[in-house]
Formats: sequence, C-alpha cells, structure tokens
Amino acid sequence: MTPVAIEPFGFFTADSLRAGWWLSWRLFVRVVAIFAVSALVGLYLVPGGVGGFLMAIGFCVGAVWSVLLIPKLTSRWSQERYGYPLENALSIWWGITWRGLVVSLVAAVIMAVPNVVALSFQTAYGSSALGAAATMVIWGLNITNVAVSILATGWAMSKVTANQLGGLEPLEPAAPEAYAAPEAPLEADSPAVVPVAAPASRPEPRAEAAPSKPAAVSADGKRQCPKCGLYETERGSVIGWYCKICGWREARR
Repeated sequence: MTPVAIEPFGFFTADSLRAGWWLSWRLFVRVVAIFAVSALVGLYLVPGGVGGFLMAIGFCVGAVWSVLLIPKLTSRWSQERYGYPLENALSIWWGITWRGLVVSLVAAVIMAVPNVVALSFQTAYGSSALGAAATMVIWGLNITNVAVSILATGWAMSKVTANQLGGLEPLEPAAPEAYAAPEAPLEADSPAVVPVAAPASRPEPRAEAAPSKPAAVSADGKRQCPKCGLYETERGSVIGWYCKICGWREARR
C-alpha cells in the first residue's frame, strides 16, 4: 500500500468529507450524552432554579469537553492516516475552529437569501403545494449547511496536519504478520505414523581446526578465512581471529 502524501485536501473533495465525518460523529456521540443528561436533570428530575443551574453547568462541561476532544481526536486521525501524532493541542483546536467559523459565516451569507424567500413562501401559502415546496427547500438548505460544516471540519483538519507534518514523509503501513498454516490432523482411520530414528552419523570435523599451513594474509593485514576463503576477517581482543561472513573462529590453544 502506497503511503498517503501529507498535504491539505481540497474543500469539495471526498477526503474532506471522510475526515470531517470521522471527527464529527466521534465528537457527537461523546458530547451528546452529557447534553442529554443535563437536559433531563434540568427539565424533569430537578425542576426550578436548581435544575436550570445544573443544566447550565452540564452544558458548560460538555462544551469544555468538546474543546478538549477536538485536538485529541485530530491527533489520533493523523496517527492513523500518516503515522505521526500532532502536538500543541491549543494550536490544533484554534486552527480547526477559526477555519470552521469562517466557512460557516460564508455559507450563512450565501444561503441567507434563499432561506428568507423560502420562509416567506412557507408563511404565506401554509399547507398548499407552494408552501410544501418552500418547506422542502428549507430542509434542503439545513442539510446543505450540515454538509458544508462537515466538509469544513475535514478540510481544516488537513490544513492543521499539513502545517505540522509538511516536512515529513508518511510512514509505510505495517506489513501483516505471516502465520504458519496449522498442520492437518490425522484422520481416525489412518494408520499411526511411527517415527523412525535416523542412523547415527559420524560428527563432522570442527571448522575451527587450525589449518595445516600458514594462513594467507591480504595487503591490508587481514587473514584468509580457511572455511570460505575470503579475507573478511577481523581480530578480536578476546576471541582472536574470526570471519564476518561464515562465522569461522580461530581455534583456541
């Protein structure tokens, strides 16, 4: 698998959509639980001023947690995609937040006119066909706004990541480990296999035996290995002469 280059995504691209969705749904499922519990406590379990205060505290906790989760999740995304985590949580959060706010502001300005027109038609024509069409337009604008927010999040993530890791090469993905295939079990009706001991053989002469004639020496003072015939030998202070190619050692006397 070819490593992915560390560079910013285009805004209207599938990479921005995937990255923004990766962060958005993970952030949503973590924070929405706090908001739901806070609303439940404030509206039903503890009604009144105390409940409203507890609900406000819960919403503040959820907002702070979302701020802390954005850098953490973005660094995890960078680790999974490029092999490197990100540093400086405040810089990550601010880089994603201000870009998302700018894109949201531009989208709000662009969609303000059709939204106002659709609201006017919905109010004027009510449940008629024209009013229903205006309602569909409003729903379409809301969905478009959510999609633009997700695209902006993914695009901002790629910008922040490229700013930190722009000078690095992406790491190769780890190669899958090779596992040996299990041996097939013997069938019940197959005859048992009795291992036969191999005949004893005479031990081979040790390679470390000293040569009968003086070893040749190269121009740079290295001895010829009597086992492989090469001059890739060195003299150790403890083990004496040894070959780096075949592992021959000089016999100890």
